[in-house]
Amino acid sequence: MRKQSILALTSLVVLSLVACGGGDKGSGSATSSATGTTSTPSPSAPTATPSTDAITLALQTGDPRALTATDRDVLMQRALATATSLRSKQSQALSSMYSADITQLALDHSNSSISITATKTTIATPLIVSDSGTGMAAIAQVGTGRGLAYGANVLGMMAGTTTQQQHLPLFTRAFRWLMTGDGAGALPANFAVATAGYDVNSVKQFATRVGSTATASSCKIEDPSNTCWQTLDLMVFGGDTVNSAGLSALVRSYLEAGKAVMYMHTKGWQDSAGGRSVVNALGMSMGGYPGNYFASDTNLIKSVGSTRTREASLANGDQFGALATTLNLMSRNDVKLDLANDRSTLKAIDAIHNGLAAIQSSGGDVFADPDADLYRSLILWADQYRTGVVYGAPLAISGDSDQFLRTYASDSWLAFNRAATTVPPKGSGDYMPAAAAALPVAADFESIDVTIPQSSGITLIGRGAVPGKTVTVQIDDAAGVTSLGLQTSYLRVWGSPIDEAVYKRPRRPNSFGIPLSKQKDTVFVTPFGGPLMLSYSGATAGSVVKLRIKGGAKYAHYDFTRNPSQAEIAEASAALKRGDFGWQTNKLVGGEVQQTIGYAKSAMGTLSPEDYVVGRLKNMLFDSNHFANGYNNMPMSDRAQALCDGLGWTCTGPLHRAPGVQHFIGWIATCGFLCSGNPSDGFAGIGSGWGHAHELGHNTVQRVMHIAPNGKGCVVECDNNILASATMLRQAALLGEDTGHSLDHKGLYAYIVANRATNLAGEALRADMEVRLWQGPSQDPMRAVHFQMAFQYSKLRAALAQPTMESTLEFFQLLTKGDRLVARAWDANNKAKYGMGRFANNTIENEDLFYVLSSKIIGQDMRKHFAMYGIPLSQTALDSVADLALPIAPLTFYALAPGKHNQLATGQWTPIDAATPAYPF
Repeated sequence: MRKQSILALTSLVVLSLVACGGGDKGSGSATSSATGTTSTPSPSAPTATPSTDAITLALQTGDPRALTATDRDVLMQRALATATSLRSKQSQALSSMYSADITQLALDHSNSSISITATKTTIATPLIVSDSGTGMAAIAQVGTGRGLAYGANVLGMMAGTTTQQQHLPLFTRAFRWLMTGDGAGALPANFAVATAGYDVNSVKQFATRVGSTATASSCKIEDPSNTCWQTLDLMVFGGDTVNSAGLSALVRSYLEAGKAVMYMHTKGWQDSAGGRSVVNALGMSMGGYPGNYFASDTNLIKSVGSTRTREASLANGDQFGALATTLNLMSRNDVKLDLANDRSTLKAIDAIHNGLAAIQSSGGDVFADPDADLYRSLILWADQYRTGVVYGAPLAISGDSDQFLRTYASDSWLAFNRAATTVPPKGSGDYMPAAAAALPVAADFESIDVTIPQSSGITLIGRGAVPGKTVTVQIDDAAGVTSLGLQTSYLRVWGSPIDEAVYKRPRRPNSFGIPLSKQKDTVFVTPFGGPLMLSYSGATAGSVVKLRIKGGAKYAHYDFTRNPSQAEIAEASAALKRGDFGWQTNKLVGGEVQQTIGYAKSAMGTLSPEDYVVGRLKNMLFDSNHFANGYNNMPMSDRAQALCDGLGWTCTGPLHRAPGVQHFIGWIATCGFLCSGNPSDGFAGIGSGWGHAHELGHNTVQRVMHIAPNGKGCVVECDNNILASATMLRQAALLGEDTGHSLDHKGLYAYIVANRATNLAGEALRADMEVRLWQGPSQDPMRAVHFQMAFQYSKLRAALAQPTMESTLEFFQLLTKGDRLVARAWDANNKAKYGMGRFANNTIENEDLFYVLSSKIIGQDMRKHFAMYGIPLSQTALDSVADLALPIAPLTFYALAPGKHNQLATGQWTPIDAATPAYPF
């Protein structure tokens, strides 16, 4: 039997000792630039002390390593007492506002509003939640200070209009609570008010309406240097408040001084930077632009139905009742729950997890936050429990409920921006092996250059976080980047112990994103480890951010954005062979790969690491795609460059930079086996086969390959496969591996034969072919059309007897460069250089674009070919090309036997201008 009385007594002792726990983590700063490695870079664990002293110290520093199993119950009871106290405080406030006569709320914010969400739940409480579950208003309590925020200008409506008057009963009581601490309290006869970004007359009019008088002050409450705030009873901020770096801290100081602060969103559905800073100080977040303007009726935060009861509204504001229930269950050893069908207990754990994510991702430090006492207790409890967690059977949702519940909580209550944590002793399942915890890390600061591939996103740094070991990061040169952050892994799915038969791995092994400071060191630690990644925004593509990192580990990472030395490649290859870190990563121009070490080895097979990473992932998968897409990291032949020069095209330079980074994850798929998206994930290692070439095509395909006459044809899942087919052609030519989906040249020819057999002519003949081919059942002959045009380039422009892989992809290279030039370098005064002399602007149908660019690149008018393939063309396009006075290209077809579509030397030319001979294969 548990000795609850002793636990309760111990809890009271601890509460008295550390009720105000917090304090600095003591990250320190670095002075050395030397490099080296050590297996013990973390600060020394605190000296073992009596239990209450160990807990006190851990609550102040965030270091859990001196805690023992006997401290676990004390921390749990401490958290329970705090949650119960918070629940009581928030419930009393809401109850005083929701009086017995406020039971039916036909409230409406319309679409001219923005959401207000209680984010820091220890100080902020939802006041009004719409029927769709979106926050309409919230309150805040900091000491004796109180706050109130609405996502619409309800105060102004109550004061000077006849609209939205249904808000009046509740708003009046909320206003009384704000001013007096009691929803039924009597307002002072007179109160002093100042506003920022808000019309003070609205406050005065409303005060008169509710039987009081508001005396306006000229105090500039948004100015940190003002001293007049002390004379005020109320401060009202609106959506036009001027934002500043210290605004949130200023508003927070008003609350700490016991003042009443109100925010009314006056900008409708538009964002407000100043308003966002104000509500952040109140522990709230504001919805983003464009507010609720485009929200559907079901999602609009527009209403609370007329049947809403007082009890239901109070329940919406109860943020800690479910947590208290869950903590009580976690304090027992006899729990039997059907967690697979009733997840209410887990939702309370999730709510704390989400709150911790919000605090840390905005730069908050839980162990220095005066509002985070509850979070500190829960994190330290999770730290101590984690020291005994072992993933895998028998741990499962269908198994021991006590064990599952506690493991789920220990995986959820995490703090990453501190100096120490604990690790699961047997590793983190398939996310990270146990051996990783012993990896050596840099004992001194290393200077690391991180290439920034686009204006915003996430990119690999080249170092790993070892489970439980401190990483310290300094920004040496931000390269003008607006914001930088640190995290482990870039994943969109990581498995779910709720939905899987066995609890295989931490429920969220990748860290939250932690902002990096340009003024001080950022200290980071994770129980589970992982590849370190840099998030960024406001960057210039191609810039280089310089970081100094201590405590990072080298692992199987290859960075081809910065010309790695052979020694660096060899070092990464050795790590890949060892497999002691859970992940293998690659950074390439236009792409990044993150895969588990097991999947990497599976995909590598018998290849050497260099042949796999350099030969397959870089040279085959990405380089082939970039060749066909005309990106500037792939060189042009002398012939192609001369053609660009002759046409007056700008075929090099930043315009042709790979437009974005395609991330590939080999671990768990969001859907199916391989899933499109960014990142694209799958249950497989990354290779140069059809699957990943197909997914890369999705992210890079240009409109000149999206041929859909009258809305049907080579659309999504066909256009990207043109790029995949190009990759397969290049791989067959360079490596002798002929794989991937077929191009049906024989089937395409059969359509031509059948079309001509109708004895139709002119437009009727073309329209018949459009239906046969572009509305047909297979994409294989559709994709063959682009390749037949590439073969025409080989014959008519390159003067080759037979097309080659190089000449075929050279046509795609020029075609896609032309596509970008038309889109981004349109020259209205010299548009004929793109074949578009008759067009008023560069708004041109895809089919026309394909035709005019092909004709320019091939050097002959390709109208007969486009008619033969059933592609409709506008008269403007036909006339534009006619103006170029190019010869009309004769009809020929390059025949390839079925299955030989990647073996171009096996084919033969077939003239089909005057006749339609039998297919030669």
